[in-house]
Amino acid sequence: MSGNGALMKLYCSNGSPFARKVRIVLAEKGLAYEADIQDRVRPVEEALGPTLAIPVLDDGGRRLWESDLIIDYLLKTYPDSRPDAAVAPPLSPWMARPDRHWDDMTTLATLASCAGSIVNLRLMRNDDLTPENSAYLARQKTRIERCLDWLEERVTDEGFAPGWFSIMDIAFLCPVAFCEAREIMPWRGRRKLDALFDRCRTRPSLLATPTNIKR
Repeated sequence: MSGNGALMKLYCSNGSPFARKVRIVLAEKGLAYEADIQDRVRPVEEALGPTLAIPVLDDGGRRLWESDLIIDYLLKTYPDSRPDAAVAPPLSPWMARPDRHWDDMTTLATLASCAGSIVNLRLMRNDDLTPENSAYLARQKTRIERCLDWLEERVTDEGFAPGWFSIMDIAFLCPVAFCEAREIMPWRGRRKLDALFDRCRTRPSLLATPTNIKR
């Protein structure tokens, strides 16, 4: 809830892995909000910001777009909204660990690149383009595989930030769940990433924000 008492409003779709990241953080922090869910592509004249994309958060007249910016805003603006103490590990209170800032920001940037490529593969399918008939999409698929290999080397058996359910964990879980639900490409076969996905998939905030399957 914003400072003026109005509910925050999140413009999103059920299927977007980027919107799901924000919805998971809102659920983890127990923040009340109104969801404006549209699964169609909004016409340009109805765009909510210059990026023509979702998610978009409106909090008391402050409008923000891009999922990582929105999450950073929520963590810093509502630091006293605590996750359910019974759920372990707790949600991290930061995007990146203060003592590992640049390492974690590099991980977040890699996760963002991986997510963008996964979504590109799905969207281009509408035009009958695949990695098999498009050099651009073949490179996107290679990028996903390289990113996942790099992430497997850096994740621990407790996730990307041991002792926490981190934004890095969320940024990994959402696009690979999207990838798996829509059968975009095989991504499994990396022990630590597989274990992180399987361990977190029954966390209450993930169960509350299911991936809407629409191949």
